[in-house]
Amino acid sequence: MKNFTTIFPFAENVHLIKDVGQVANSIALEGGYETKLVCFKNSEDYSFLNSEAQHLKIDFIKPCGKKLFMERAIMRYIEENAKKIDIIHFFHLTKETIYYALHYKKHNPNGKVYVKMDVYNEMLEQEIKYSKRPIFNWIHKQKEKHFFKQLTAISVENPIALELLKKKFPLLKDKALLLTNGVNDQFLEKQFPTLKAFEQKENIILSVGRIGASDKNFEMLLDAFGKATIKDWKLVFVGPIESEFDKRVERIIVRYPNLKNQIELVGNVEDRKELYEHYNRSKICCLTSPFESFGITFIEAMYFGNYVIGTTGMSSFNYITNNFELGKAIDVNDENALIGLLEKVSNDAIILEENYQKAKNRISDKFYWSKIVTPLIKKLSD
Repeated sequence: MKNFTTIFPFAENVHLIKDVGQVANSIALEGGYETKLVCFKNSEDYSFLNSEAQHLKIDFIKPCGKKLFMERAIMRYIEENAKKIDIIHFFHLTKETIYYALHYKKHNPNGKVYVKMDVYNEMLEQEIKYSKRPIFNWIHKQKEKHFFKQLTAISVENPIALELLKKKFPLLKDKALLLTNGVNDQFLEKQFPTLKAFEQKENIILSVGRIGASDKNFEMLLDAFGKATIKDWKLVFVGPIESEFDKRVERIIVRYPNLKNQIELVGNVEDRKELYEHYNRSKICCLTSPFESFGITFIEAMYFGNYVIGTTGMSSFNYITNNFELGKAIDVNDENALIGLLEKVSNDAIILEENYQKAKNRISDKFYWSKIVTPLIKKLSD
């Protein structure tokens, strides 16, 4: 059995349900590989190994300092295990990835290297700099050329990024492929053999993430909901509450007393089935982040037939929504546009009902992990 090893030293339990864990988990399930994740022990437990990442194993390593910008523990692990690793997998095109990969190829010349970029489209339109100091950046650029020759496969999350990558790095034209993020369809089908019909869903606008985090701009959604004219709808936030967001909710309710029973802070939800049940109940899912390379929350929401609202700063939103057929994006920080869109969509039952089955179909066509990894398995088998 061939071995596929993901190197991501800072992985926590939550990363197992994201692409960090799900690529390897799906490679094991669909390709028959033995898969491992190599990381420090960053969480007290890794409970998702028992559910959505049950086909993945973890090799824990202990931090032992750095050699320049590289983790000594990673370098040592690669030296000791390279011959047993058929395919090594990294995230992001960084100088660390370049040097770790070349170190691997030194110890296993026949091994294969795969990189999942997880990149914003805008970053591919700019020059990639590995150091602020010109001489060091030049040195890393020379290593980059050697690294590209050793690379087997590199992927991005949406078609625009794929074209940008090929244009930016012609050497990667035949090595680049589309590999989105997705949902663990096999897990979800077991947990939810029957989804709520549209008529059973509730008038809920759902938002999921680190509620109150400075880079997510949940405040705009809260303020827009307070100002919008929306009757008989609830705004539900699910996720750990940060930055005194609960106090902001209290101030909104003081200002708009009629919203007292229309805004709910659920808090952090560790149980994945319980989290998915929130998607199952809701009709609309909204995120207002200025930037997202992908937005897995939208995929999870659309699996349950939700209409999605995002921003123009989300690189993959166009692709996820099939050219905005299944959702709409507002300009970043445009609160007035969000108010208008929330009012329009929440008051249009026809749009929401027509979207219900189309959204589910879109996910089953493009965003099931069992299907997403198929091109990668083929590329790695060539």
